[in-house]
Amino acid sequence: MGGKSDSSISVLILARNEAANLQTLLPEIRDVLVRSGRKFEIVVIDGQSQDGTARVAELHGARVLSQRHPGYANALRQGIATCAGDFVVALDADYSHRPDFVESLLLASADADIVVASRYVAGGSADMSVDRRALSVIINRVFGFLLRVPIRDMTSGFRVYRRAALQSLEPRGEHFDALPELLALAHFAGRLIREIPFHYHPREAGLSKANALKFAPAYLRTLLRCWRMKKSRRENG
Repeated sequence: MGGKSDSSISVLILARNEAANLQTLLPEIRDVLVRSGRKFEIVVIDGQSQDGTARVAELHGARVLSQRHPGYANALRQGIATCAGDFVVALDADYSHRPDFVESLLLASADADIVVASRYVAGGSADMSVDRRALSVIINRVFGFLLRVPIRDMTSGFRVYRRAALQSLEPRGEHFDALPELLALAHFAGRLIREIPFHYHPREAGLSKANALKFAPAYLRTLLRCWRMKKSRRENG
């Protein structure tokens, strides 16, 4: 990964009933981090799992915290506030985000505030059902077009954040809508965001917690809130 760096890394994993996937994911992500030569920590926010997720995470050396408030967005906010590294690597617990790609994200973060593993830029791809892919593409295009954010994959949760760049951003999203909101806020604030192509794999075990239709009202509320913010900035700036 370009040699040893003085910067430190926090890996943030949000998990609920993901013990089987963490058995594979955590040793692999630890190997990647050891090769980086940087100081690191692995933080798992456990959403009241019933399958021993917390125990598995602790056995593999992760720092585990119980999720204080329900919902993906609350877990994300809690995790970001907890992480101590100069860079925060966020990835899903279901092994759809393969650990070996973290090296590429960290390399790209040298000159960026946020790096997104993107399914929708040239070279990116995703193993998804037709209906799920269609919903994902629609959400991304609507957010990008209305908010004028030049990012193709605003809903990807596989990212590296420069922690200092997040400190003034306050996403208010309720669920997975916090992901495009965070990028919109970063763009409005002049943060540098990069996308690099990534192949999204299906989860290894268990059931997905993502449901775009279920969370559609939250996406709409977040889109309107961000649009009003953009409009206000334009009128006052």
